[in-house]
Amino acid sequence: MTYYRQCASRGDAQAGELARQFAGFSRSYDDVNFDAALLATIRARTLIVHGDRDEFFPVGIPVEMYAAIPGSALWIVPQGSHVPIFDANAKQFLEAAQRFLQEPAASR
Repeated sequence: MTYYRQCASRGDAQAGELARQFAGFSRSYDDVNFDAALLATIRARTLIVHGDRDEFFPVGIPVEMYAAIPGSALWIVPQGSHVPIFDANAKQFLEAAQRFLQEPAASR
């Protein structure tokens, strides 16, 4: 629960509640099937952002998503946590997102 304590500004009660909510979220998404064939049907421009220090999901997952989604872009955030856009990388995320949104769609 150390990660939740870091996120909680109001002590152990809040950390416990965060852990409870995350566990519920995880159970409710067990049936989501993000296989390559399904991901390949995505036609929207997609920017995949993932922290290389994510405590919950290995970096291989976004790499596989990137390979499957046509024309997607991938940013592996150095020293990024599970939610890298909210930590010390927020400024870099805004810059990367802005570049992605301003660039014309490119096929790969």
